[in-house]
Amino acid sequence: MINESDIRSEAATKLKDVIDPELGVNIVDLGLIYQMYLREGKTFVVIYTTTTPGCPMRRYLQRKIEEALQSIKDIDAFETEMVFEPEWTVDMIVEGVEFFSVPPPILSDY
Repeated sequence: MINESDIRSEAATKLKDVIDPELGVNIVDLGLIYQMYLREGKTFVVIYTTTTPGCPMRRYLQRKIEEALQSIKDIDAFETEMVFEPEWTVDMIVEGVEFFSVPPPILSDY
């Protein structure tokens, strides 16, 4: 049986490698990941947002989230869902985050 807590932990670790190219901070510390759960013991679901509804990086972020989830051996199926409610605010950023502490991705990545 798959342990949801272990998968959530591994997913969070993998998603910390997904850097918002405009801010140079990972999407977990930015507070862009709203929810992660295992639905019906089969499909891992990640609900996330972007910093703005019209974010030009939304497709890039979706692709990077999907790549991160594909790299987790215990996840056979996953879904990602982008939402805009609640609206993201800077208050959702983890305390102590330094912007551009990680170099932004190379532009050819999107």
